Amino acid sequence: MYFMRLILLLFPIFVFSQAEPNFVFAKSKKEAGVGKEFLYDCNLNILDFVKENDDLMVYGYYQCKIRHTIDFYKVFWNDKTYIIKTTEVNISEEDHKYISSLDSINQAKLLSRLHIIVKNKKEELLKKIKEQVNQYKAKGEQCGLILKKSEIFDQSEYTEGTGYRITLANMSKKTIKYIWISVKGINPVDDPVSVKTLKCIGPINTYSEGSYSFDYVWMTDVVEKFKLISIKIQYMDGSFKQIQKPDELVINEELYDLFFEYK
Repeated sequence: MYFMRLILLLFPIFVFSQAEPNFVFAKSKKEAGVGKEFLYDCNLNILDFVKENDDLMVYGYYQCKIRHTIDFYKVFWNDKTYIIKTTEVNISEEDHKYISSLDSINQAKLLSRLHIIVKNKKEELLKKIKEQVNQYKAKGEQCGLILKKSEIFDQSEYTEGTGYRITLANMSKKTIKYIWISVKGINPVDDPVSVKTLKCIGPINTYSEGSYSFDYVWMTDVVEKFKLISIKIQYMDGSFKQIQKPDELVINEELYDLFFEYK
């Protein structure tokens, strides 16, 4: 609910005057279904479930009158707008009276204001993502590499053995010929098993990536985690580069997917 907390901080900015309608903040009583429309009668088409004590931003009220009368709140939760039964929400009597008194025009005003908040926060989030991507890119260009994936895997349920795989991108202006990766296997009590040096064969061109998988790097199943010790690169022109803290070059795949999108 990090995004909701950001909205709570921004909320006073959007209270323009006493005449303007205001949001009401409430919490869910328990796990309950939320949706956007009805399947039939007043039966909600459930799209997701709020958890107990989830923060809800209430911006409207709707009374469904088909066979039976059921009251719903219009809420903002988990970055989206939904409707939820009023009986599933912890809200003060005063706030309930206020939100249920809002006419369609004032409810539309709140929804429009909510769209502005969401738009501003998305723009802020995209800005932060761009900054983070560019920081990794600068570090990658300085070191010559960026690592998209670096992980160990259990070799087989029938044999003892642990493998290692890596996906990396060449951020230098030179073509890579060979890469040597030194990786330390670590057991469940944080003691080293052994350090292995693995050789990756290129060529890997500038801004291209290479993926490598090594079977049975350790002939045991006790390796539960690992640490990259160093990476040595040889380029096609015969020059070398040594990277001493390669763990700092590992980027999550979501950011990596945006890596060459931001300039």
